[in-house]
Amino acid sequence: MTAAVLMLGMAACDNWLDVNYDPRNLTDNSATVEVIMPPLLERCASVGGPWVIHHWMGYWSHWNMTENYGAVNYKDVQATGAFYFNAIPPAEIPYLEKKAKQSDQLFYWGIAKVVKALKWSQAVDLVNNMPYEDAYNIKILQPRYSQGEAIYEDLIRQLDSATILIKTATSLQSADIINTDIMFHGDKVKWAKLINTVKLRLLIHQANRTDRQQYILSEIQKIVSEGSGFLGSGEDASVNPNYSTDRHKVSRYFGSYSSHNFQWGGGFYDAQYQFTSTQVAHANVYALELLKSDNDPRIGLLYSTVDTPFTPGDPEPFTQSAPLEFRGNQFGLYVDALTYPYQDMLHVSAVGGSRNIADVNPSAQGIIKGRNMSDWVLTSVESMFLQAEAVQRSWIAGDAEQAYLDAVNESFRWLNAGGNSSDPSLSDDIFATWYTDQVSSGNEWVSWEAAPDKYKLLMYQKYMALNGIESLETWNDYRRNGRFPDVPLSGASNRVSDEIPFRLLYDQNEYLYNANNVNAQGAIDMFSSKIWWMPD
Repeated sequence: MTAAVLMLGMAACDNWLDVNYDPRNLTDNSATVEVIMPPLLERCASVGGPWVIHHWMGYWSHWNMTENYGAVNYKDVQATGAFYFNAIPPAEIPYLEKKAKQSDQLFYWGIAKVVKALKWSQAVDLVNNMPYEDAYNIKILQPRYSQGEAIYEDLIRQLDSATILIKTATSLQSADIINTDIMFHGDKVKWAKLINTVKLRLLIHQANRTDRQQYILSEIQKIVSEGSGFLGSGEDASVNPNYSTDRHKVSRYFGSYSSHNFQWGGGFYDAQYQFTSTQVAHANVYALELLKSDNDPRIGLLYSTVDTPFTPGDPEPFTQSAPLEFRGNQFGLYVDALTYPYQDMLHVSAVGGSRNIADVNPSAQGIIKGRNMSDWVLTSVESMFLQAEAVQRSWIAGDAEQAYLDAVNESFRWLNAGGNSSDPSLSDDIFATWYTDQVSSGNEWVSWEAAPDKYKLLMYQKYMALNGIESLETWNDYRRNGRFPDVPLSGASNRVSDEIPFRLLYDQNEYLYNANNVNAQGAIDMFSSKIWWMPD
């Protein structure tokens, strides 16, 4: 992206963390590291990933999307801010680095490098090659493109540097870090674990490229030698700048996808208001049917029950399995409301599971646990699946079966399946009962023993566990693993391909203002142009 486009990140930042923080009025003197970092950390929150990818990956569906919508027919989906969903690396990153270096604030400098790795890797995962070295130089109006592989390798080096900076930072080099670090409140061990987990994520992405194996193993050895390990059970990397019940200060995920949201027109101050306002975040029948076929108790934690019960025999465009209190739509399939009046929002499950519209409490279950819930950057669930894959590949020590079980079990804990987050053993019991039943029935998509392909089992359960939580990582797995799982295509009759896209297109502004450099990347095809880490 051009420098001008990237600088929009600073100008567009709308933050209420500090009443004195107004990015439009900041000067170089007033923008201290303590002011810059909290809103930058908040922007790291994935908010589940791009909602369009949730649709493509079979998790979500618009309750009544028309066939002319680009995401439905896979046509010309650009890498604009809307589809990046805040993945465009914000200009505050180098600014925080510069200010931290100038003021000898090593902890802040290290965190800036972690943010850089998080945001730039996501950008590469969406469009591959990008302006990187020239990106923030306002004197360069036509920045050169860097290869995705080179960006990834530099991000690994940035993470190595971040570990050293954070570990060695003294209290004088960590000004007010307990308050300004809205992720770990200055916990150096957790920052080291996050850094190692992000590194593992980037290495996992390239795991199926045979020419990268030596590089991967050497980087894995560095992680092992560092010694802090990875994010474990209950150790989310998440941010919470004092989210509250104020409708303008709710969690970003709640504000985007809760049926009682403000952003999409929900009126959650109205006690009579039903859960029907979130248009894009409804159940995709594909993932819903998978949960039903496995008798998976997480179904009610990932999706809500319908507002209005469906009566068997009522007209419907396709048949759905019991229990009918959970119903979905087929992504891309336009449904005529006159012919099928029972396929509207009232009769289709919303996402998030929980209907808690108050503050988070120990009994809150599902993805959406309350208005002041934390927004995750990288969950313990994803971390443990990354570790399970690393164990199975013999990158790190451990028992592959146990690592798999621990990862799936963590999904139950994260969703608070037991209904009391203060006692995770209740969630463990629900997982154990379900798993035992599925082993007894020989379900090869749950049981380690019954699965003929252990790797596909691991990837399938990771797909199930990240439903509604991290769509970009699911898409990454799908692309690096040869289009697995077999997610169905859009139901739109005018879709332009019989393949789910491999990447997004560059923003059209690049072709207008940086034509030579973007055209040098070759003819880009959404369905055949690969991200660099995808195997041949």
